Amino acid sequence: MDLKQFDGGTSPFITLDACNGERAESVLYALEAHAKGEVELWTKLIQRDNVLKLRLLDQGISNPELRENIPWDDVSLLFTSSVELSKEGSPMPIADAILREKIGRFPWGDGSLINYMHEFIRPNANRPNAKGSDGYETIVRLLEILSQRCGPSNLGHDGYQNGKAGLDIRGFLDSEQVRDLRLALSGRSWSVTAEEAIDGGMRDVSRNLIAILRAAERRDVGVILRSHS
Repeated sequence: MDLKQFDGGTSPFITLDACNGERAESVLYALEAHAKGEVELWTKLIQRDNVLKLRLLDQGISNPELRENIPWDDVSLLFTSSVELSKEGSPMPIADAILREKIGRFPWGDGSLINYMHEFIRPNANRPNAKGSDGYETIVRLLEILSQRCGPSNLGHDGYQNGKAGLDIRGFLDSEQVRDLRLALSGRSWSVTAEEAIDGGMRDVSRNLIAILRAAERRDVGVILRSHS
């Protein structure tokens, strides 16, 4: 696959990190409620999630039950709250360096292999009545959640973009959704449009995405999609 003609060299780096998807969902909901003046939901979240409370305390946040006591922007808070950590306290790697690089900056559009797949995937016309033929719809739905859940179109504001240090959270999946997406991608319900921009691009994208989803599944974690400069 010849990538040189597509490599703009300026797109952000895309990272899929291990996360606790259920916690990310709760934090996102509480932050959105807080923005609307429903401040008690953040307090209730911290009171019932002792792991999250301890994580924030370890980060030097005193009395994290109050959102106002946390100086971070919502983007940083969502990421810090939900990302799975290694024993050393850094984000847990779910892929080796080679796979991270392949996922990191895809040579098309905005550099996201998720958006590339969403653009050029289509139902497999040769298997319209096959068992599991709803796999195509599952793929599209979960790709949209992963790439758009935290974006402006879903949240009605600027979304979780332009955070400090260039952090941009696009979306996340919980561990069950990770499994569903991996199974659907491994099936035969989908194919590729004739207009695919890169010859063999979808083959490479699907192989790399399945590999990282399988790695996340082995660890029983979700994944969070972020971009950074």
